[in-house]
Amino acid sequence: MRTGYVLKTRLSEYGALWLASFVLVLAGAGFVTFALGRDLIEVADTVLPISFALLGLAVVVGVGVTLVSTASLIAKCLVTLLALLLILPLLWSPVLAVLIIATIGQVVIEYSQAYAQFRIVVSQLIYPVVAMLVEGPLVAAVWNAFQIVASIVGFVASALQVWRVVKPWLARSALEA
Repeated sequence: MRTGYVLKTRLSEYGALWLASFVLVLAGAGFVTFALGRDLIEVADTVLPISFALLGLAVVVGVGVTLVSTASLIAKCLVTLLALLLILPLLWSPVLAVLIIATIGQVVIEYSQAYAQFRIVVSQLIYPVVAMLVEGPLVAAVWNAFQIVASIVGFVASALQVWRVVKPWLARSALEA
């Protein structure tokens, strides 16, 4: 298999996974919170760990499939590296969905143990890098930058995935018209 094809396939799967996770958590947690009247904190503490586990499993399966495939060593290494680099933005997708629901429902999500644990783990991962560069109030700025970058990466990956699906449909519609 060609390296470009393998990377394009895995990135497409990543985009679909990001979008599916975001939409499913947004719809599911929103329905349970608003329609069924459940507390968002309880919903987040249930939904987020399940989402993290499923997304982690999907990444492991995607990398594993590539590693046992006939792809080149370069493709296998690049897919593994991309998985490591993109895992945090991928895990951010269900968190972002919960944050949107919290904003709509005017709920303080910081009381969610799953959300707090996610922030702690991410902070522990990025703090050493930030501490090597600078110390002080920039740590909060890096956290905010992570949120923005993770949201943009996920949105772009999702938009490209949607475009790949819509593009052939638009071409057929234009030919039929």
